[in-house]
Amino acid sequence: MNEEFLTVSELNNFIRDVLNSGFPRALWICGEIQGYDRGKDKKHVFFDLCEKDPASHEIIARAGLVMFANARPRIEAMLKKAENAFALKDDIEVKFLCKVDFYPAHGQVRLIVESIDPIYTLGKIAQDRQRLIAALKQKGVLEQNKRLGLSRVPLNIGLITSYDSAAYHDFIDELKRSGYGFKIFVANTVMQGKNAESSVVKSLKFLDRMETLDVVVITRGGGSIADLACFDSQAMAEAIAQARLPVISGIGHEINTTVTDLAAHTFAKTPTAAARLLMGRTEEFLLHLREKNEELMRLAQEHVQGQHRRLRYAAGIAHTGILALLKSHQQETARIGEALKRAPLNLIKQSRQKTAQQREDLKKTIHLRLQNSRAKISQQQKLIEMADPKNILKRGFSITRTREGKSVRCVQDARTHKTLITVLMDGQVASEVIE
Repeated sequence: MNEEFLTVSELNNFIRDVLNSGFPRALWICGEIQGYDRGKDKKHVFFDLCEKDPASHEIIARAGLVMFANARPRIEAMLKKAENAFALKDDIEVKFLCKVDFYPAHGQVRLIVESIDPIYTLGKIAQDRQRLIAALKQKGVLEQNKRLGLSRVPLNIGLITSYDSAAYHDFIDELKRSGYGFKIFVANTVMQGKNAESSVVKSLKFLDRMETLDVVVITRGGGSIADLACFDSQAMAEAIAQARLPVISGIGHEINTTVTDLAAHTFAKTPTAAARLLMGRTEEFLLHLREKNEELMRLAQEHVQGQHRRLRYAAGIAHTGILALLKSHQQETARIGEALKRAPLNLIKQSRQKTAQQREDLKKTIHLRLQNSRAKISQQQKLIEMADPKNILKRGFSITRTREGKSVRCVQDARTHKTLITVLMDGQVASEVIE
C-alpha cells in the first residue's frame, strides 16, 4: 500500500480483512425482518434485520442481510419441518446464523444468512402472545364481547374478509346451501401482513355502525403461525371489546387460537364452521318456533273448547234470563192491561181475547173430560163383559131356572116332577126333577 494514501479498493479490502479476522465464524443474530416481502421472488433475497425499542417500537438499529439462492432451499426446508411450519415474511422476529461479510466493490457490510433457528421465532411469537393475553385478561378485554347477546336469528351478517378469497367463497357457499334468507354485508379487508391489523379494525368499526346488522364475522382461510400473527393483536382485541355487535371469528387455524379468537363472542376453526354456527342457531330457533307453534295450537284449541263451554253455559243463563224477562214483560203487560180496562175498545178486545182463550180452554177441558169418560166407559164395558153370563157360560158354567123363569139357587127351589130349564153356552136343556 502507498504510505501516503489508500485507494478506495485498498481501504475496502483492508476493512474486509479486518472484519474477517474479527468475525472468523458465523454468528447468531436476532432481529425483526424488514423488506423481505419485496424481494422474496428474486434469486438472491436482500433484506434488513432490525432492532426495535421495547417501549416505543421505533427502529434503533438496522443491518443488511442477503440470503443467497444456494442457502434458501435449505432454510425453507427447515421451516417446513418445524412443529408449526411458517414462512419468512416481514415483521416477524427471527434468529439467523450469519457470516459477517464486507463487499469491497460496494463498500457495504452484509450479513450472509447460512441457517435459521425456527424454535426461536415460534417461541418469541408464543411469548409475545402470552404476554398480550395476560394483559388483556387483566383489563377484562377478552370478556366484554362475550357479554353481548347473540341474536336468535342472525340473518343480517357483516363479513370481514378478503373479497373473492377462498374464505369468502367457503363462508358464502355454506350459507347458500342452508336455504335461509341470510343477508351479507362484505367489508373487503386486508387479512395478512402488517396492514391487516389496521384494515380489520377499520372494517369492524365501519360494520359496527350499521344498525341493520345482527353479528359481525371475521374470517380468513388459515395459514402458518407467522401468517396469523397479525391476529394476535391488541388493537383488534380492543376493537372487538368496544364493538356494539357480537363478533364471531373463523380465522381458519386448526391448532392455535389467536387473540382475536379469544376476544370474540364465539370462535370457529374455519369459515365453513363459522357459517354452520350461524345456520345452527337459525335452525335451533326454527325448531323452537315449531315447538311453540304446536304448543300455541294446542293452547288455542283448549281455549276454544273452554270458550265453547262457557258460551253454552252463558247461552243457558241468557235463555233463563230471557224467559224471566219475557215473564216480567208479560206481567207488566198484564198490569198495563188492567190499567187500560176502562177503555171500551181495549176492554172489548181483551174480553174477546179472553173469551176466545176461555173457549179454547173449555174445548180442551171438554175434550179432556170426554177422553176421561170414554176411558171410564171402556173400563166399565170391560167389567160388564167380564160379568156377562154368556162369558160365564163359556167357561163351563150353566143357569138353571124353573119354567116360570125363577132361578134355581138351592135344592129346595127344585120340586119333584117340576120342569127345569138349564141354559148352556150354546142353547137350553129342559129336564124334569125326579128326586
